[in-house]
Amino acid sequence: MITVHLCTGKRVSCDLPPDQIKSTLESHGAADPTDKNGMTLWVDVSAPTPDDWATIAAQFDFHELAIEDAQAEQQRPKVDTYEGYLFLSVRAWAGKPETVTSDVADVTSEIDMFLGTNYLVTIHAGDVSALDESRKRWTRNPAYVSTKPAYLLYTILDTVVDDYFPVMDALDTAIDDIETTIYADASPDPRTGMTPMPDIKPALALKKRLLLLRQTVAPHRDVLNNLLRIDNTALMPRKLGVFYQDVYDHTLRLTEQIDLHRDILGGVMDSMMAQSSNRIAETSNRLNQVMKTIAAISTILMSAALVTGVYGMNFDFMPELHWTYGYPFALGMMVLIATGLAVYFRRIQWF
Repeated sequence: MITVHLCTGKRVSCDLPPDQIKSTLESHGAADPTDKNGMTLWVDVSAPTPDDWATIAAQFDFHELAIEDAQAEQQRPKVDTYEGYLFLSVRAWAGKPETVTSDVADVTSEIDMFLGTNYLVTIHAGDVSALDESRKRWTRNPAYVSTKPAYLLYTILDTVVDDYFPVMDALDTAIDDIETTIYADASPDPRTGMTPMPDIKPALALKKRLLLLRQTVAPHRDVLNNLLRIDNTALMPRKLGVFYQDVYDHTLRLTEQIDLHRDILGGVMDSMMAQSSNRIAETSNRLNQVMKTIAAISTILMSAALVTGVYGMNFDFMPELHWTYGYPFALGMMVLIATGLAVYFRRIQWF
């Protein structure tokens, strides 16, 4: 669906038919920065159909490579310079802040934009809150935007970048929860006396999402940097440089926060690995102690069984076989051997 917003002077109208875009642009010509009653045309294309692409191609003389990039899915954020216009591709956050626990690719929406001297074309697959917010900000102050499509572009980019800050707050909370869980589980279990094994899967999943988020946010820094270096004042008035510099600073801050979160999460994972190593060592020590105890008991029983086996042999001529005190003597010998071995194993801490 194609929606056309026309801002002339202090009025914004949304009733311009899409097939009149080209004639409207030709009637106004290039934007004059000194003209307070100039024109800005915002063409918003949501979930474009083949007919919508045909209309865009008929109304604008865009390069076929730019159209191909706009039609491609999962485009990397970038800015390309063509004769008379710019092509930009950015990714806006399309979910709730807490959906950062989902796959980043599923909660971001691509916005492709064409910036001309008196028009801005935005193309996206579905509803994007950043565009809705930019539309509200534009309609509240249309006089300042009327001759400056670059300011409208700044508004969109500023909203796109700002939408990532609540996501970073949600990441802070998620990492804090993991830290709390890890350090709370560090105390030994009173029933077993062993440290519980930490669950590293949530931390690994969060680290992967941080990496994907950085791959999404970091390229916007290059986009803003390229926009600041454009010398075409008709497309990018110099006095708007301070606005783009502000968005650039916000992008740097986001990238630094993501890197900081990755470092913090790396420390948490190191702590989890240390706890896992301690648990393995505790298990190994406990197993060794159990084996020692079993070996000691087996040795004692085997010694007693040796005496029993000797006196249980069926020989006619055997010392003490017909002795009156032979049975008590054998029992006493077994008790004496077992007691001696038990004292010895106790002394070497096998019990």
